[in-house]
Amino acid sequence: MKKILLPLLLLCTLFMLCGCGRKETVTVLSFSGEGCKVNGPNSRAVVISDKAVTITSEGVYELTGTGKLPLIVNAASGKAVYLTLNGLDLSCDNSAPIWIQKASMVVINLKEGTQNTITDRHLYTEIADSSEGKDALTEIPSAAICSKAPLLLQGNGKLILSAESYNGISTNDTLTIKGGNLTINAKHHGLKGKDYVSISGGNIAIKAQDGDGIKATNTDNQSLGYINITGGNITVNANDEGIFAPSSLSVSGGNLVIKSKKTALQTTGTLTLNGGIIDITTTAVPLNGAQKNLTTGVLITVNGRPYKP
Repeated sequence: MKKILLPLLLLCTLFMLCGCGRKETVTVLSFSGEGCKVNGPNSRAVVISDKAVTITSEGVYELTGTGKLPLIVNAASGKAVYLTLNGLDLSCDNSAPIWIQKASMVVINLKEGTQNTITDRHLYTEIADSSEGKDALTEIPSAAICSKAPLLLQGNGKLILSAESYNGISTNDTLTIKGGNLTINAKHHGLKGKDYVSISGGNIAIKAQDGDGIKATNTDNQSLGYINITGGNITVNANDEGIFAPSSLSVSGGNLVIKSKKTALQTTGTLTLNGGIIDITTTAVPLNGAQKNLTTGVLITVNGRPYKP
């Protein structure tokens, strides 16, 4: 009997030491009105004031409840900060509801079976007055979800995002979308990533009232400033360009429905379309690029008719 119990005891001890099977790896932030409660192993890394809820360290955090305090991520360099949205309803009148100031990377996971709402009512008058231009992202947040770090969105949950004053989701680095059901209504741009925007999955519906649907902005580095779409179902309704990238724009998969006042797919570099289904409605030039690479692998219709290059 001792010969059997000893190995079992050693196994259980090892199991506990390595943390296997432990459920308390997630720190839960429960928003309520203008307050927030925190519970979990990284509770000390969450600072709550009457102005904001601030995450100061890497880790896994779950956001739930209904609140009005903005969430700030200001974490020292290291591993990624993971934010799981689990029935979160967050609105803000004086800043971006989610404002990522510092992190090596932030991953936003939309939990399956949940609906999450982000509403930005902040008036970004200081951006319009900025010497760096109206589209600048410096020390001032410029979107409902705003990041100065690489940002990744994934998961199978829903996110309804209303940016009543400026951009929907904006990064001063890279923006990657691998999944999620996103509905974005933005006063300016819908999705904006400085270095690049990469979309490989998800269901994304964008309404950009005064700007572009999807945009990259880096013009300083020719290897950046691009948009790459390999999958997903994307609907864009924009009063400016549908999708714009300065360096290059590539579509190799997915279903795109684009309605725009100006060019639907615009780049000052190379436009490559070799896969997917693209349906365009516009009175302007539908496709524009310094160079165009179109193959028979992509099906394009413009104003209800097959597109002929």
